[in-house]
Amino acid sequence: MAAAKPMLIKGVEAHYPRLNQTYKFDRGVLPNGKTVPCGPTEENAKYDTKFRMNDAQAKELYNAMKAAYKEAAQSSWPEMPKHTEVFERDADGMYIGSAQLKGQYSGTVTDKPLHVDSKNRKLPSDFELTHGSTVNIAVALVPYNMTSHGVSLRIKAVQVIALAVKKQHSPFDTQEGFSLDEDDPSAIFGDVVESAPAEVDEVPTPKKVAKKKEAAPSTEEADLSSIVDDWDD
Repeated sequence: MAAAKPMLIKGVEAHYPRLNQTYKFDRGVLPNGKTVPCGPTEENAKYDTKFRMNDAQAKELYNAMKAAYKEAAQSSWPEMPKHTEVFERDADGMYIGSAQLKGQYSGTVTDKPLHVDSKNRKLPSDFELTHGSTVNIAVALVPYNMTSHGVSLRIKAVQVIALAVKKQHSPFDTQEGFSLDEDDPSAIFGDVVESAPAEVDEVPTPKKVAKKKEAAPSTEEADLSSIVDDWDD
């Protein structure tokens, strides 16, 4: 295999990256198979990401790939595939490139691609790059001629310039039925809306009532009081 040539691909958009660990395509997952996490030594395990490029970026990358292929090609090698065969193109007219790194080469487990922020500081080992993020990608251009031919992009590192918010995908279609009223904050966040305190009628100030002058106890009541006082003696 020809010697790899390093290259920086700058200012592209990460397209469904799977770089936090190795993945493989499992055909046993119904109905049509699914890409699932796996160990680096499992068959077809790899780190990979696609990336979106404009015309100028795609042209620069293709010319570098073509030069690397031409330098490494032997007389028996076919011509470098055209850019339309190397890159996909989406509905917006953007080119889609692809970079990957196998979990192992010749039995030696590879290191996970390095991730750094815009200040070139290493990101945590559990960092997960999100779809739509703006990145710089460091790759090695590896020319090959086997059952197919061309130049593979072996990803080495990623610099995150702008991290996109991770989005969740719903598997459902829209239909008639319950709909959350987005205009009602309490419906979204479950806030308790406090009602204004109920009005309370003013309590009238009690009128002062003249206290009646107690009548002097009768002679009979006075005698009874003196008897009761005697029980305490």
